[in-house]
Amino acid sequence: MANATSGVAVSEECKARFQELRAGRAHRFVVFKIDDAMKQVVVDKVGPRDAGFDELTASLPADGCRYAVYDHDFTVSDATATAAAGEGGEAPRSKIFFVSWSPATADVRSKMVYASSNEGFKKELDGVQIDLQATDPSELTLDVLKDHTS
Repeated sequence: MANATSGVAVSEECKARFQELRAGRAHRFVVFKIDDAMKQVVVDKVGPRDAGFDELTASLPADGCRYAVYDHDFTVSDATATAAAGEGGEAPRSKIFFVSWSPATADVRSKMVYASSNEGFKKELDGVQIDLQATDPSELTLDVLKDHTS
């Protein structure tokens, strides 16, 4: 079904890859793009579970818009982990980030279509926890992710 605002549909593969990341933890990230006809969001790249954050950022074009989801693993101090492990116990956690990548050098029409399709696409991805918008590599770093998880 097409997004009411932009007319852009979401392919079934996008939903399937996201569910594999969310429920099955099969992927570290998935990058999505709107196809050349500006009719449908499709999968652009899938990062294997052992991929790092740098591989995600390298997958985002310097002059093109994209959407991405990233499964960020981190640890937090945890009272039960501290009691079991002694001083300094940590518990593993994970958050799924939704990234709207729209660099300043991207085509204006492309930026408009991505912006108008953003909310409708996110609604298709049930389980996204944190939304990030980035127009420059400095806005998409591990430190930015850590700021959202602390």
